[in-house]
Parts: sequence; C-alpha cells; structure tokens
Amino acid sequence: MMAGARRGWQGFSARGARVTATDAGLLGRLDDARALALELDRPDLVARLDDARVRFAAQLAPVAVVGEFKQGKSTLVNALLRTQVCPVDADEATAVPTLVRHGETPEALAHLEPPAPPRPLDLSELRDAVAGLGVWAQPRPSSIEVRLPHRMLRRGLCLLDTPGVGGLDSAHGVVTLSALDAAQGVLFVTDAAQELTAPEVAFLRATLEHCATAACVVTKTDLYQHWRRIVELDRGHLARAGLALPVFAVSSFLRWEPVQDAELEEEGGFRPLVTWLATDVVRPALARAGRAVALDLGFATAQLRGQVAAEQAVVTRPQDADRVVARLADSSRRTEELGAPTATWQQVLGDRVADLEADVQHDLQGRIQDVRLRVAEVIDRGDPRDTWPDVEAWLRREVAIAMVTTYGRIAQGAQEIAAEVAQRFDLDAGTAVYGRDAPVSVLDRIDVDRPAVPPATGRVMSGVLAARGGVIVPSVLLAAASHLAVPLVATLFLAPVVLALGAGLGAWFWKQDRRRQLEHVRQLAKATTRDYLNQVLFAVDKDCRDTLRLTRRALRDEFQQRAADVHRAARLTLAAATAAQELDAPQRARRAGTLDDRAAQLRDLDRAVGVLTGTDRRG
Repeated sequence: MMAGARRGWQGFSARGARVTATDAGLLGRLDDARALALELDRPDLVARLDDARVRFAAQLAPVAVVGEFKQGKSTLVNALLRTQVCPVDADEATAVPTLVRHGETPEALAHLEPPAPPRPLDLSELRDAVAGLGVWAQPRPSSIEVRLPHRMLRRGLCLLDTPGVGGLDSAHGVVTLSALDAAQGVLFVTDAAQELTAPEVAFLRATLEHCATAACVVTKTDLYQHWRRIVELDRGHLARAGLALPVFAVSSFLRWEPVQDAELEEEGGFRPLVTWLATDVVRPALARAGRAVALDLGFATAQLRGQVAAEQAVVTRPQDADRVVARLADSSRRTEELGAPTATWQQVLGDRVADLEADVQHDLQGRIQDVRLRVAEVIDRGDPRDTWPDVEAWLRREVAIAMVTTYGRIAQGAQEIAAEVAQRFDLDAGTAVYGRDAPVSVLDRIDVDRPAVPPATGRVMSGVLAARGGVIVPSVLLAAASHLAVPLVATLFLAPVVLALGAGLGAWFWKQDRRRQLEHVRQLAKATTRDYLNQVLFAVDKDCRDTLRLTRRALRDEFQQRAADVHRAARLTLAAATAAQELDAPQRARRAGTLDDRAAQLRDLDRAVGVLTGTDRRG
C-alpha cells in the first residue's frame, strides 16, 4: 500500500497491535480454564469455552451508512476500502442493503427470504443484484454480503451500505431507523451541494436514540468550491439541535489518487474519519466482545471453583465429609428438579409470555385504530383525487411507526422476561447464571396489497349536469310564458331574470354534484385505508404471535440447557466429593496439593475476569 495510505491506517495499525496483545491474554485465559475443565471432567464447560472463543473470533462492529438517495454512500464505502465493492451508477441507486465484511477470499452471497438458503453470487452479478435488476428483480434479495481480505475489516469492522431512505420521514426511513439498533456505529451521508435540511437534522436526532455512536459525513467536496461554508453551516445546525456529532468532509475522488502527499491527503479528509472508526467504533466493540467472553469465563470458573472447594473440604477435613456429601446430594436433587416442567421458572416463563402477548395485541389494535381515525381526518381535509399520494405516504409511515413500536415493545418485554426468569432460576439453582439477550425476531416487511388509489369520477360530467340544469329551467319557463300568451315585451323583460335564475340553479346543481362526488371519493379512500389497515393488523398480529412463540421456545431451551449444566455440575461435584471420602491419608495429602494448585489457578482466572469486567471476583 502507498505511503499516504499507510499514514491513514496508523490508527488501525496501532490499535490492532494493542488488541492482539489483549486477545492473546484473553484467549490464554480461556485455554487455562479449558484445561482445568478437562482435568475435572467437565465437557459441558469445555464446549461453552470453545463456543466463547468462536464468538470472540467472529465478533463484528457493523457501521450503517445511511442517507438520502444519490448522496455518495456507495462511493464512500468504496473509497474507505479503496476497492470497487459497491456498485456505483449515475442512474441506478442501491436497492438492496449490502454488507461488506472480512473474508480470507473475495466472495459474495445473496441472502433471500427464509427458508431459501443464501445463494453464491458471482462478482459480475453484483451490480444487478444490488440494484434489483435483471434476474434479481423478483424475488429481490433481502441483503447482499460481500467478503474481502482487507486489513481494515480484519478487526471486525463491517460497512453496511443501505438504500436511500426515499424521504427521511417516510416509512422506509422509519424502518431504517429501527434497523440501527443492531449497528455499532452510523455514518450519515450528505453532500456539499447544500446544508443540512430540517428532515435530515430530525433523522439524525432519531438516529442517536437507536445508536449513540454516529457521525455526519459531507461528501463530494471536490465538486463544490463552497464546501467549507456548507460544513460550517452543518456544524451550526447540529449544535443548535443539541447534537454533539463529529462532521467529516471528504472527497472520495481524491481518495483514489495514486499519489497521496500530505496536502492531498488532508484535502481528501479520510484520515480523521478512519481514526474515528478505529477509536470510537471498533475499539468499544472489541471491548464489549471481550467482556462477553469474560462472562463465559467467569461462569466456567465459578462452576469449577465450587467443585474444587467441595473436594477440598472433604480431603482437608475428613470429619466433615459426611455433612459435605449430604449437602451436595441435596443440591443435586434440587438442581435435578430445575429441568422438570413444574419448575418455578417454567411457570414464570409461560405466564409472562402470555401476559406480554395480551399486552402487545391490545397495544397493536389500539395503535392501528388510532391510525384509522387519524387517516380519516386527513382524508376529510382534502380531495383524495388530488392528495392521495400524500395520504398514502403518510399512512404507510404511520403504519411503519406502529409496527416498529410494537416490535420494540416485544423486544423490551422479552428482555424483561429473560431477566425475571434468570433471577428465579438463580434462586432455584443456588448458583449464579448470567443473562443473554432474548432471541427476538424482527419484522422485516409485511406482504400486503398496495391500497388502490380511489377512482376519480368525472369532473367534466359535473359541468355537463350543471349546464343541463341551467338550460332546462329557463327553457321551461320561457315555453310556459309563450303558452300562456304572455306579451312579447313582457317575455323579453322576463328573459334576463329567467336566465339568471337558470345560472343560479346550474351553479347549485354543480356544487351539489361536486359535493356528492367528493363525499363518494372520500368514502372510497376511507374504505381503501380500512382494508389496508385490516390486512396490516392481520399480518402483524400473526407475526407477533409467531415471534412470541419463538421467543418462549428459545428462552425455554436456553434455560433448560442451563438447568442441565447446573445439575451436571452438582452431580459431578457430588461424585468427586464421594470419591475423595475413599482416599487414605497419603492419598488425601497428595490430592490436597493438587487441589491447592487448581484453586490458585482459579483465583488467578478470577482476577483476570475482574479486570475484564470491572468487578472484583477474587476469592
């Protein structure tokens, strides 16, 4: 890589060296704990520690690149990696989210809707797949995954190139915001053509509610001479909105220059952005991954420490052996009951999921009913023949907000249930059990028919009917005057009055017909929205039930596995203590020395866990 590029990567390179040393220490502790678990015949803990190692090696720091259409998002991703990975076209926009992550060899996958498996994607097909063209138009992939052997991605950084949100306050924008909960960082992209707009500032404010680590990137600085003024205006808008976000001005075009001197590198603006990604996104993600591994390590050491301590009590104090074994036998019986369907945690789990399902259904119905009432008011304030596109966009946005809120409620409720069950499980088991996030399905999209635009009845016909009314009435009056032998002079004087009356009646007919047509169109629009909302309610209610059922099943399986682990630990501890009773004095002395060494190793592991988690686990 060129000299300028090496300077730009100093933040990542230095951080990589520090992380490597930290990783080596953490992985070494996992190896020590694994060796102890093997010696103490704990294959369950060996499997848990191996799984922790795999998860740590695969840890990711996804960064979502969001913004309006044609702001330079795909170009920014390509420029960051100095690789043409995301297709860029002047006429075609990104239609499918594209995740770029590390891989030993370049490859791409198209993720289709379940249960269809991912489909390998030839790199020559990447442009059409990302734009949703050709054979990829139907069915369109839900996402594209590209893997590259790039040093910037090696430490777990992933770049998610998202489609333009099509209006930041649109339904697409709402769904994009909800997806940011899984991101470690967000790059909001706007170009230097104009300053931040009010919807963009509002979107950024909402972004921080979903992901606290975000930055604003002003692109295309090489195309606009006034870009510095735009950047200052953007900083002012963010400051007035109370948003403490870094603003980076970059030129993706200059990033591709083959020679990068100091002046050109500074003008390109990518070095501060790369440093921010390294220090504010990747580093915290690695720290969180390390803490997660430390929790698994702490769980294993706690299990091993209990087993060693019980055997030590029998070996060093033979007179207390019967009491220790009796206590361990009682613990084994209690932990065996944890796997029974009548266990307290099983009942708590079933009751809380049922309560959450009832609350979610009531809340969803209330939100849809509120949307139904408000869209009727919106329709009544205008003529749907003119305002229907705006009404439809508003309706879809409100429905998206209701869906996102509902699934947020499910996720929060599942988290609370997991915590409550874990607490009850802890009380039943008599051992510490750490909690994991509840596996909650996220609604991707709902397959409902697009609401039909109400047909416009003929406005020309209103004029025809009014004209007929205005002509027929004067004709009848004049014919009557002629029939009654009204003098011609009187008839001539009467004609203007009759014509005025006819015009007035014609206008009245026209207004009445227009009012009738408008009311008819409004009723059609309301019926269309009711049908749409009924379909939404039916689909979302079914998906919510499925989500809650899967949540309950996943939590049940998770805690049943924990119950099996805890019972296995109690059983093996009882077996070790029972076997220690049979040792003679010389054997007890040798065994005591071995156990002292293992206890010292466990104390050392506890200290390491305390450093990684910020807690004191010495003992």
